[in-house]
Amino acid sequence: MRVSLKLLITPLFVHFDNVVIVEDDYRRFYPLSLSTPISDLIIGGLRYYEHIILWLINAGLDPAIYVVTRDYLSRLWNGIAPSLLSRAGVKYSIKYLRSIDEVNGPSLIIHTSLLPHIDTLNKLATNFNAGEVRCGDRVLIGLGGTVGGNVIHNCDLPMIEGVWSIIKWNTYLLRENSKYLIKVLGDKSVDSEVSGSSVIDERGGAVIMVGASVEPLSYIKGPALLGPGSRVLPHAYIREGSVLYMYNAVGGEVKNSVMDMHSLKEHFSYLGDSYVGRWVNIGAGSVTSNLKNTIGIIRYAGVETGLIKLGSVIGDWAKVGINTSIMSGKYVGQGSSVIGLIRTNVPPFRICINDDCREYMLDKVVEVYRRFSRLRGVGVNESEIALMRAVYEVSLHETPL
Repeated sequence: MRVSLKLLITPLFVHFDNVVIVEDDYRRFYPLSLSTPISDLIIGGLRYYEHIILWLINAGLDPAIYVVTRDYLSRLWNGIAPSLLSRAGVKYSIKYLRSIDEVNGPSLIIHTSLLPHIDTLNKLATNFNAGEVRCGDRVLIGLGGTVGGNVIHNCDLPMIEGVWSIIKWNTYLLRENSKYLIKVLGDKSVDSEVSGSSVIDERGGAVIMVGASVEPLSYIKGPALLGPGSRVLPHAYIREGSVLYMYNAVGGEVKNSVMDMHSLKEHFSYLGDSYVGRWVNIGAGSVTSNLKNTIGIIRYAGVETGLIKLGSVIGDWAKVGINTSIMSGKYVGQGSSVIGLIRTNVPPFRICINDDCREYMLDKVVEVYRRFSRLRGVGVNESEIALMRAVYEVSLHETPL
């Protein structure tokens, strides 16, 4: 990594040549984990590994960065999803591997169960005299190759238990790490246009804009992040925790939700406490329920999340038709197309009217992606199609949790 900025240097008392990010419990992130390494899921405005990069920049370090993920993702992921930091001019390299044994030299190993809260990482690193930090049997952070090092047991650290934890921690992490992102960017607003009739309310946190546009009569409440090529359409209400990562267009109301690149929600509708993958379109009038009528705890794929507010998890390449309502805590799998009242989880590659679902052929999903990319004025990415085909094969036998 190279940044031509004068940054705060935090002294670290740990020597390592590499940082290795290891994904934990990937099935607890189903269906998102079928098509995205856990390291590349977005939380707090950035992909997980981008927070690690921000931390390393702050510490004045430039190690090699590796991600250990599943075999097919290690082979196919490069070239799929650019990062906001790279678009903002931060230079770094990252390599995806299928085994930690492929890494040579002293390594700091960070597991994705650990929330990438930069102040927490600073505290851990400046007081790091252990081989590793654990919560029970779960390793959170450690030094690779350490023999006989102390083990610290700490279950009070903020942790990511599953996809629902992304929603739980999203607003908090965006607020907490924003000062480090602003320092790297040089300003809260970079190459962005904001209509004079729009309202930017930063009483709850910064509104960060990078190559974005905010159109007339919209209201944005921080903390929020609008990434490169993203548009907030007229009369939109963008609430705290909203992340438009890259090339999104959004109208209506959004609250504590993540939208990955090239996904659209252009019309009046509600997206709350939800995660939306890449290349998703949400039709006019569609709603993600994020609260049960009983105000009870929401379960996700049978797991008690501890959350009373949890919306939808919508996988890459999915399409949500007009006037569709998705019940709280439900997912829509990769490539699926849904319309109506969705009361149950939708596996990948299904077409559903209400809860009546049948198989949605892979070739049709690929063709819809090609049409959508042309509609968006973006060239078709053959690497995306190769990943789509691999995900289809994996989805035939992979089950959640």
